[in-house]
Amino acid sequence: MLHCRSGTTGDILRRNRAHGGRVKEDSRVKKDSNGFYSHIRQVHMDFHMPEFPKNAITNFDAKAFVKHLVHGKINMVALFAKCHFGNSFYDTRVGHKHTGLPNDFLREAAEECRKHGIRTLAYYSLSTDKWAYDHYPHWRKVAADGTHPPVNGPWARVCINTPYREELALPQCEEIARDYPVDGFFIDIPLSGRCFCRWCKEKFAVLHGKELTESVPGIEQDAFDYNSTARFLKELRHIINTHNPELKIVTNRGGHLYSPRSFSDCNDFGVWESQPKSNYLSHSFACRAVRTLDMPVQVMSVRFYQGWGDLSLKPTAQMTTEFAAMIGNGCAATSGDQVNVDGTLQPAVYDMFNKSFGFVEAREAILAGAESVKHAAILAPVARYDYPADVAEGPAMQGAHKALLESHVQFDILSALDIDKLDAYKIAVLTEPCSFDPAVFPKLEQWVKKGGTLVAAGSSLIEGGRFHLQEVLGIDFIDPSVFSVSHFKPEPALAGAMDDLPLQCRAKSYKVFCKGADRLARYYYPQTECTPDHAFRNPQCPPANDEPSPYPFATLNTYGKGKAVYIAASIFEAYWRYNHHWLRQFVEAVFKHVDPAPPCRADISGIVETNLMRAANGDLLLNLIHYQVGHQGAREAIPAIESVHPITQIACQVKAAGVKQVRLEPAGTEIAFKQDGDYVAFSVPQIEYLGIVRVVT
Repeated sequence: MLHCRSGTTGDILRRNRAHGGRVKEDSRVKKDSNGFYSHIRQVHMDFHMPEFPKNAITNFDAKAFVKHLVHGKINMVALFAKCHFGNSFYDTRVGHKHTGLPNDFLREAAEECRKHGIRTLAYYSLSTDKWAYDHYPHWRKVAADGTHPPVNGPWARVCINTPYREELALPQCEEIARDYPVDGFFIDIPLSGRCFCRWCKEKFAVLHGKELTESVPGIEQDAFDYNSTARFLKELRHIINTHNPELKIVTNRGGHLYSPRSFSDCNDFGVWESQPKSNYLSHSFACRAVRTLDMPVQVMSVRFYQGWGDLSLKPTAQMTTEFAAMIGNGCAATSGDQVNVDGTLQPAVYDMFNKSFGFVEAREAILAGAESVKHAAILAPVARYDYPADVAEGPAMQGAHKALLESHVQFDILSALDIDKLDAYKIAVLTEPCSFDPAVFPKLEQWVKKGGTLVAAGSSLIEGGRFHLQEVLGIDFIDPSVFSVSHFKPEPALAGAMDDLPLQCRAKSYKVFCKGADRLARYYYPQTECTPDHAFRNPQCPPANDEPSPYPFATLNTYGKGKAVYIAASIFEAYWRYNHHWLRQFVEAVFKHVDPAPPCRADISGIVETNLMRAANGDLLLNLIHYQVGHQGAREAIPAIESVHPITQIACQVKAAGVKQVRLEPAGTEIAFKQDGDYVAFSVPQIEYLGIVRVVT
């Protein structure tokens, strides 16, 4: 047991209990349970439908509907039970059935899916219900000033702390659990948002011992919101256990880094909507985070360009690229679709899915049961079990993910709540801000002492006026620099491909003295801190001073059997905001310096993402994920991928001994290789969307 000033690592969990959280002690949620990974071609079938169209749902035919799913090679689908408009799509005795639906959509579609081995989830819109909003005003969400938020289309918010929960939502879920041939529930719009209705105020006072007002910190209000839904999910679990214990609970935002773990733990698997916007990094970020969890999570895109229900259709190449990122990073392939007004599906969509899900189908047996090799971990700043992690996906986290991905580092994104899992990793990366339970720091100290390598940047260890782990880093912290821009020059051992000039870092830097640590880069002040009447040609980025400052830009210290790097600037945030290539190059140089023998290497630019996996039979699988996007338009536009041109002859190395064979999957084409010390070296002849190289030992 680890003894330390702040208590043991287990004290994190005990403190979180005291904060209103709970520790998951049962084994109900298992990553390989639920049939999730045996059904990885998944579609979320949107069907939000108002009643004013004359032809609404008039042409629904279950056999024709499911025939499209079969053609699209889909084996898990969410089918609507109730939409945002509050219209039910089954024969409910409690709620309001859509007036245009003469039959039972949910039952007929689910029964037909079952005939074809397609798993089904009953979709239920929880906190958006236009019909309930209109007919039961006392169920509405209430703003702090006593008004109701404005309605925009179907977005009429009701509060799950009102009798809506007991009088409509839970009884409808019980109808479905008791009577319908589905495999689980998909709970969408799970949060009411910050509500000040009389029931929220009453419950908050009982649970927190104080009045719910606008003065309560927003993060505390959000935690109450999430944990109100968690209590709903516990009630749903009781209903399921009463009628059909095999049913699964799936909730949007479950498993998300931002979401409280107390909320996610009430699910059998979660949902992380990661629709790409200005880049295609979102799927990788989500996958690398959720693959460390103890439950599976849908990393979900859509077939639309600009968002749900716009009925546009991405090219096959674009959808296949997204699916390659999902399965290549160890997750299921998941996309959203939209039913036509008349209840039919669009054939062109399922022609596209036939090809893109066909790509997945050809590779799923190869990837089944494989797990990503644990090597480096970005430790996401998550402080509490029962609170949202409002900084866990900030620019520093995004920049660290981008820099490591483009440098072909083998890494996961690990929630700080899972700090005990860090023992499986050799490298930990800390990004800003410092939002960790205090017990994390002694755990990190002991982990480095035993041989781990810590890489910390900027203010990632500054919290409450204290700079943590200075002894581990071998530095003496002074204070934040007054300058908003810094410059640096790497020491010769790290210079690599970087230009021989003062390199900009348009972010806050921090002044430290070396106190046992070695300098990896010098820190240069700018000539001045610019103001409107005291500036150079570029008022945001003045030239560097001629001489270096007394302070290092980066340091390396030996501590026990381990090493600790400190980069004294917000380098990851700067890289995310400005995309300056030399910042990534410096990060890559640091990793090569402290980690000269990584699990794998690839001599290719960052447009190819690498992920090394261990197959169920022990083989190593090197996944090469190829992003080949078109030109960017406006900021809100997604870069198109109309076609993908193969990349050829990619030189790779994988750390492996006694290699018997290297082959390119799924074709099984053998690749010539040679053993080079601890590595097997080979050249991948060609990849298109995803190259899977099997290394047989």
